[in-house]
Amino acid sequence: MNRQHGSHGQIKMDPTGGATTALIASMNAWTLNMARDRADVTAFGDTNKIYVQGLPDYKGTIGGWFDTDELSVFEAAMGNVAVALELIPTSLMPTIFWQGLAWLDAAIDVKSTGAVAVTGNWTAAGNWTFASTLRAATEPPLQKAA
Repeated sequence: MNRQHGSHGQIKMDPTGGATTALIASMNAWTLNMARDRADVTAFGDTNKIYVQGLPDYKGTIGGWFDTDELSVFEAAMGNVAVALELIPTSLMPTIFWQGLAWLDAAIDVKSTGAVAVTGNWTAAGNWTFASTLRAATEPPLQKAA
């Protein structure tokens, strides 16, 4: 595995929720959190707590700079349609990405001492997938927890 610099990250979006995503201009940050629900199933006689795992809760943030030629983030946040998001860690390896439908919020931060910043939160509005075509056929498959 090669380590990557974040300067090549990308955020793509289709504001109609369709399959044709396009690069959002002037973005410089995104996060993805895939925390899962866990339920305590500890029983009498167990020597430690035991949990079962539920579904992942896909959500995250986006960030960048206000660009008068790119207002799609605000338009999507004010609309009633879940957008299609594609989150790419590095455009140097565009076959590795997460994608899915998302509800998008947006915020703008204007200060007299700096550039106008745009941020947003997103949460899954449908099933999310992870795409990776880089795993070599000789690599062992990822192991599932018992």
